[in-house]
Amino acid sequence: MVELFHYIHCPFCVRVRLACGYLDIPFKSTVIPYSDEETPRSIAGKKMLPILKTEDANIINESLDIIKFLDQEQRLKQNHNVDMLLSELGQNIHSLVMPYWVWTPEFSPEDREYFRQKKEVKRGPLEELINNRSNFESKLNVQLKQLETELSPFYKSEKLTLNDILIASHLWGLYILPEFQFPTHIHTYLQTIKKLCRFDNSSQFRSKPC
Repeated sequence: MVELFHYIHCPFCVRVRLACGYLDIPFKSTVIPYSDEETPRSIAGKKMLPILKTEDANIINESLDIIKFLDQEQRLKQNHNVDMLLSELGQNIHSLVMPYWVWTPEFSPEDREYFRQKKEVKRGPLEELINNRSNFESKLNVQLKQLETELSPFYKSEKLTLNDILIASHLWGLYILPEFQFPTHIHTYLQTIKKLCRFDNSSQFRSKPC
C-alpha cells in the first residue's frame, strides 16, 4: 500500500485523495502538522505536500505527478487546460477560507501561528481578509456563475475527467465558510464528485474565524 503524507485543508492534497478514491487505490494516510518542516524535508528534501511514498520506497512530490503515477490505466484524462481557471478561482477562494482553516482541529496553536506568518506575507493579515469577504465573494460568485454554464454535467464533459478533480479540490474548501451559499448546480456538481470519488473529509468542518 502506498503512503500519502498530506494536510487536510490543502487543495493539492485533496486532489490526490479524490483521485485515489476514484481510482479505488487504498493508501495509508499520514497527516503532517503544518508547522512540521523536518518530516517532509527528511522524506522529499523540501517542505511541500502532498508526498507519496510507494511500496518500493520511491518518493513523488507533485500532486499531478502523483496522480499520473497512480493512474496507470489513464482513466483520468484532461480534456481542457484549466490552469487559468484554477488560478482565478484560487485567488478568491483562498482569501475567503484561509482565516477559517486555521481554526479547524488540524491546526494546533503552533501550526496556526506558523500558517499566519507564512500566508500573511502574501495575502495580508487574516483579519483583513475577513473584513474584505464581500469583495472576494462578489468576484467569486461571478466566476461560479460562469462555471455553471460549463458543466454538462461535468466540466465541458459528460463524464468525470481530471479537470473535475482539479476544480473540485479548490471549490471544496468553501464548505468551511460560514453561511456561504453555493449555486445549486455547483453544490450538486461537488456532491456528485464526492460520491464518485468516495471522498471523506469529515475532519474539516465549519469553524470560528480568527
